[in-house]
Amino acid sequence: MNDGQLINAPELYRRIAAGDETAFSQLVELFAPSLQAMAARITGSVAVADDLVQDTFLKVWLSRDQLSGVAQPAAWIKKICFYRAVNHVRRQSIHNKVMDAVGGQKESTGKTTDIVEFRQLLAMVNNAVQQLPEKQRQVYRLSREQALSINEIAGHMDLAVSTVKNLMVMALKNIRTSLQKSGYPLFVLLLLDFLY
Repeated sequence: MNDGQLINAPELYRRIAAGDETAFSQLVELFAPSLQAMAARITGSVAVADDLVQDTFLKVWLSRDQLSGVAQPAAWIKKICFYRAVNHVRRQSIHNKVMDAVGGQKESTGKTTDIVEFRQLLAMVNNAVQQLPEKQRQVYRLSREQALSINEIAGHMDLAVSTVKNLMVMALKNIRTSLQKSGYPLFVLLLLDFLY
C-alpha cells in the first residue's frame, strides 16, 4: 500500500467527503490489503481482520464529511483500523477473564452458555452506559468506542483534563454500581474498567 500518497490523493479524499462512491471504492482498493494484514497480525485471525477492515471502512464512509478536515487521512484510516483490532483483542481477553471468573462460581454448561452470559453482561454494560449523565456517557464512549486518550477527549469536548478524568472515574463507578446491583461480583466488575 502506498498509504494514500497518490498524486491525486487530496482530490480523492475531497470526492469521498462529497459522497462519491466511486472514489470511496478506489480508497478501499488502495487501503484494504495493508489494513487486513495489520489487523490479522494484531488479532491472529484473517476472518476477524476482514470484519474489522469492513468496520473501518464503514466508519470512514459514515464519517466521510470529516475527511476534508483531517490533516493526514491515511494515518486517520490506519488508526481507526488499528484501534478496532486492539479493542477486539482486549475484549477477547476480558471475555476470557470474565468467563473464567464466572465459571469459578458455577459449573459451565458449555461454550454457548458462556457466550450468552457474556452478551448479557455486555447488554447490561450498554444499558448502564445509557443511564449515565450526558457528559459521563460522552467521555466513556469517546474513551471506549473511539479509543481516544484523556487528552484527546479533553480537546474534543473542550474540557480540562482533570474534568475528563473525574467524569471517567464517575462513569466507571456508576457502571460498576449498576452491575453490582445485578449480582456480578466485584472482581468481574473491575475487569469492566477496561471493557470497550
